[in-house]
Amino acid sequence: MSILLIISSALVTGLCFTFYKVGFIAYFSLIPLFYIMLKDAERGVKPVRSYFKGYLWGVVFHASVFYWFSYQYPLEYLGFSTGEAIGYVALTWFGIGVLLSFLLALWQLSFAFFAKSRFYKTHKWLFIPFVSAFYVLIEFVYTLGPLASPWARLAVTQQAYTVGIQTASVFGSYFLSFLIVFVNACLAYGFRVFKTVKDKKKTALFASVALGSVLLNYAAGTALYFADKAYTDTLETYNAAALQGNIVSGRSSKGGAWEVLDLFSDMVRAGVSENGTKLFVFPEGCFSLYLEYNEAFEKELKKLSSETDAVLLVSCYQYDEEKRLYNVMWCVSPDGSVTGPYRKQHPVPFGEFTPAKDIVLAVMPFLNDVTNLGDELSAGGETVVMDSPIGKISGFICFDSAFEQIGIEAVRGGAAILFESSNDSWWMDSPQLYEHNGHAILRAVETRRCVVRSTSAGISTVINSRGETLSSVAALTEGAAHADVYNRIDLCFYMSCPYLFLILCTACTVCLTAISVVYEIKNRKNQKTS
Repeated sequence: MSILLIISSALVTGLCFTFYKVGFIAYFSLIPLFYIMLKDAERGVKPVRSYFKGYLWGVVFHASVFYWFSYQYPLEYLGFSTGEAIGYVALTWFGIGVLLSFLLALWQLSFAFFAKSRFYKTHKWLFIPFVSAFYVLIEFVYTLGPLASPWARLAVTQQAYTVGIQTASVFGSYFLSFLIVFVNACLAYGFRVFKTVKDKKKTALFASVALGSVLLNYAAGTALYFADKAYTDTLETYNAAALQGNIVSGRSSKGGAWEVLDLFSDMVRAGVSENGTKLFVFPEGCFSLYLEYNEAFEKELKKLSSETDAVLLVSCYQYDEEKRLYNVMWCVSPDGSVTGPYRKQHPVPFGEFTPAKDIVLAVMPFLNDVTNLGDELSAGGETVVMDSPIGKISGFICFDSAFEQIGIEAVRGGAAILFESSNDSWWMDSPQLYEHNGHAILRAVETRRCVVRSTSAGISTVINSRGETLSSVAALTEGAAHADVYNRIDLCFYMSCPYLFLILCTACTVCLTAISVVYEIKNRKNQKTS
């Protein structure tokens, strides 16, 4: 029965990412998991068993989040056979979750050890802050290292609730993840108290704390929303556009760089004519290597910017002196200047580079050129803020938007508006598109900056500093998302103190662990003296 509860909890939590418009269910989906954790703690279940239960939850959770990897099939444009395509889809769909779950299961393992202490047995309600704070640390660790994959962060499930996510401008999106876990933990603990000791008052207390936490978050969010709106309504605006050519990687007839340039040139001229657009963001890698190594191509882009008096944020690939390949963004201004580049800092594992390449290729040699570029992508080393006539610009390339550190560095470095250039066409019209856009929404709220987000085939959006989508182009369609945006130079609380909430969660976890150890040592000394 416990295994079924764990699996159901993982499935429902994962599906909250897909069906984000009912993502509020995430405030209840962890209750079965926590109920089992509390029950196992009372029974003295060995920590190793708790770890494996946590690992099972993690594998099922990630599989339900990442099922959109199946939309890559059949990968015929990479020359994969049917068997190779199935193997690659299985590797990306399940393999990433299998690896991430080794870390995620430490969540359950840490609590299992904490629950063995006399301190916990005397203060069982500490289960609530312990699991909430520790989960935040797990999400943060997911952002570190070359294999970082913070895709399935709980805060993304709340992207549809504009008022509910405003507190991310104070404590970051980690606070939203904390709140989801905290509410689930309160409800699970209250239910367990009711089942074991029939204490209705205590059960009602924890249910009230859970409800009060959500209401308080929404009350604070409402105040923050209207305060930000009152401020931005005083700012000067200009029109910006996210271009979408409906160019599906490996499946589109529009593939040549010159043809793509003609398509986007028409969009730029139409945008300037109809809306007076000042900023255009192009999708990821749309010009391949042409911009870097074709003078006539670069000259044509500069001419387009000059003739339309518009700033163009264009994407291509670039080799450095050591022949390493990068995914880059350049800013082309009407005066002919080109600033940048910004190099993508987080290439996608198994999509743009192959981890443990020698081992993986020994089993799956067909992954040798999974990028279809001839070389794997290298990671850029820093966030770059680019100067332009409309102000300082910075942002993300595709997977970068899942990492709040880049937004922090960009805004603290002076960026007045953010861009995102992405190629989400690999996954057609799948939940991936909307989950990915959810990260951009969170980055907009965290930084209190507008985000102009261009993708190859959808969805392209213009998002304001409150996370509201002002304009969008639907998946698998051609067009441009136009909206009036504004520049900002002020720093919200989260940008001023971006790691405060992480520090508080770390302090909570460390203090509770240290106190339980000290408590245990004192108890053993007392037993010896008696």
